[in-house]
Amino acid sequence: MTFTRFVSTLANRLVGLMLLAVVAFLLVEILIRKAGLGTLPGVHEYAGYVLAILSSWGLSQTLIERAHIRIDLGYSRLPRRLQCALDLISIAAVNLVGWLILLKAWPVLATSLHNGSLANTPLSTPLWIPQLIWLAGYGWFAFTASILALRSLAAAMAGDSATLSALIGMDSDKNAEATTIAPTSAHERGRH
Repeated sequence: MTFTRFVSTLANRLVGLMLLAVVAFLLVEILIRKAGLGTLPGVHEYAGYVLAILSSWGLSQTLIERAHIRIDLGYSRLPRRLQCALDLISIAAVNLVGWLILLKAWPVLATSLHNGSLANTPLSTPLWIPQLIWLAGYGWFAFTASILALRSLAAAMAGDSATLSALIGMDSDKNAEATTIAPTSAHERGRH
């Protein structure tokens, strides 16, 4: 888990820097265009590549940090054992989705490599380059989901529901505390 967290964090920082660079280039391109000096070729093309890369590489960090959207429709009211079972089912579903995405994304890269596909833009970027980085992000997501699932399964088999909850649980108690409105005055605090 430490290794997957480290790589995911590093990848997200690198992709974040790429996104900041794209934003800077877009701002410069807008200023140049408004000044009537032309455009920066390829900025929009590379912005699209960066967004695709960001979407694939961001999934792992989001999974590790339990930042995916999950809706509690009674989960917090269930017995702890049933919560653990639902958590294991959810990480199994994430694994299935992660590996399916990877399997479906591979032919895209393979076709670009086989055909020597180039972007139909003035830069004619070889498409295998951004697609390889994009595919690697999905591969890392599938790998991370598998590691997380195996670690969670080991915790479940050991009867360690605290670790299981920390790895893949919804953390409903924390969310409930975050949404509780605190009293604003000493008088109101005294009434509660």
